[in-house]
Amino acid sequence: MASVLNEDYAESQADVQAELMAEAFGFYADNIVTRDYLDATLRAAMTELAAKLDARLNQQDVKLAAIEATMQGNFRVLSALMGVTLLAVAVPAIQSVL
Repeated sequence: MASVLNEDYAESQADVQAELMAEAFGFYADNIVTRDYLDATLRAAMTELAAKLDARLNQQDVKLAAIEATMQGNFRVLSALMGVTLLAVAVPAIQSVL
């Protein structure tokens, strides 16, 4: 009689474990990812990120080109003013020597 009870208990316990395993695998079955899907998803994300980065770098290139043009203009003005200052100082000094 005890062995019949143990068999019934073991069988019912096995049934419960089987149901729990089926439920667990059923729950996670939607979360399983294949390598191809993961590769495709990562490639798409990296392509999108690269496009955003390229766009951002192009914006920075435009800003830097504008700053460079402004600096070159300022350099020309400063060079002209330095030439005028040099002439204002050097010409009287040369005249006094001659």
